[in-house]
Amino acid sequence: MRQENTALILLVDEARESENLFRHAQAAVAAGAQSLLLLACDRNGLTPALVDAGLQALSVPVFGGVFPQIVIDSRRLEQGYVVCGLPFAVTVEYVAKLSEPSADYRSALAALTATVNPPQTLVVLVDGLSTRISALLESLYGEFGDECTYIGGGAGSLSFQQQPCLFSNHGLVGDCAQLTALDLPVSIGIEHGWHSFAGPFFVTGSQHNTLLSLDYQPAFEVYRRVVEADSGRSFADTPFFELSKAYPFGLVRLTKDVVVRDPLSLNGNAITCIGEVPAHHMLYILKGDAEHLLLAARDCTLTALRAQPAPCMALLFDCVSRALFLDSRFQEELDTIRAHLPADLPLLGVLSLGEIADAGNACLEFFNKTTVLGIVADA
Repeated sequence: MRQENTALILLVDEARESENLFRHAQAAVAAGAQSLLLLACDRNGLTPALVDAGLQALSVPVFGGVFPQIVIDSRRLEQGYVVCGLPFAVTVEYVAKLSEPSADYRSALAALTATVNPPQTLVVLVDGLSTRISALLESLYGEFGDECTYIGGGAGSLSFQQQPCLFSNHGLVGDCAQLTALDLPVSIGIEHGWHSFAGPFFVTGSQHNTLLSLDYQPAFEVYRRVVEADSGRSFADTPFFELSKAYPFGLVRLTKDVVVRDPLSLNGNAITCIGEVPAHHMLYILKGDAEHLLLAARDCTLTALRAQPAPCMALLFDCVSRALFLDSRFQEELDTIRAHLPADLPLLGVLSLGEIADAGNACLEFFNKTTVLGIVADA
C-alpha cells in the first residue's frame, strides 16, 4: 500500500521477507525521500545477517526499529513493514552498550548538541530491554531541557529476549539508544488510565530495573500478598506475567503524577521491570479496567490535537502490555484514537516496550502501559 500526505511517503507491506523492506525503502528514496523511518514487526524474524547489507546500501539516513506490532491507521500488523520517507535529512546519533555502567552518553549528546537547533523534535528510540534507559533520558533532558519536544519508545520482542532491534545505516543494532533530530514540530498527548490500588510502599532495595525490596521486605512477598488477595488467583499455578499485567507498579513523582512500571518477570523474590525502579522512591500497586484505559486513549488524542493546528501525521507509541491487558478490546483503543483524529490524517505507530515523552515533570520519562501520541505538523 502506498500513501502520500504532503511530502511524506508511507509504504506498507504485510509480507515478512526482508527483501520487501528494502524494495520499499529504495522506492521511497527514488521518490525523493531524504531520510527513512523504518518500522518492522518482530515476527518477521530479522537478524543482522539478513538486513545489515541492505541497510548499509541505503544512501540516506535511516532510523527506526523492530517492535512487537505496527499500527497503521486503526489496523495492527503482526508481521510486515512500514517505510516512511521524509522530505528532509535527519541527524541520528547513537549511545552504544546502554546497559553498561560505563556507557558514554556524553560523546553522543555532544555530537547531537552540535547539530540540534531547538525547538526541534527528538525521536528517542531505545532497546526496550536495556537496563539504564532512565539514566540516558536524564542526561538527554539535562542537555536540552524543555527546549526540545521528545517522543519515542522501546523496541524489541515480546519474547522479552534481548536482541538487535534498531535500524541504522551500519546495520541492525541492540542494547543502544537512537537519537534522531527532526525539523518538524510535534505536540504530545500522554495518558495511561491506571489508578492507585495498594500502598504506598517504600523502595528499600533496587538495582536498575530490578526491584529487590519494599518496606524492607522481599519485593515479591509484598507484591504476592496484594495481588493474590485481590485477584483470587495464585502465582503458584499461574505464570507471573499473566497476573502481573493487571497489577503494574506506579512510581510517585514530586508533582504527584504516577509513572507506570511493568512487572515483567521474577528472579527469586526480585521482580524485574521494564524500565528502572529507583531506590528510596514511593510506589503504589495499580489497577485498571478497560473503560478507564479507553477513556485515557481518547483524552491522549484530544490533548495532542489541541496544540497542533496544521497536522500532517499522527505518530503513536502504545504499550504492548496495554494490548495484552485489554485483549480483544484493544481494537477499541485504536478505533477510539482513529475516530478522534481528522479523517484524512495518517496514523502511524507501534506497540512498544515502554514509551518516551516529556510529561512536564521537569524530566524525560520512560513510561510503561501508557499511550503516547504525537501530532506532527508541516514544517
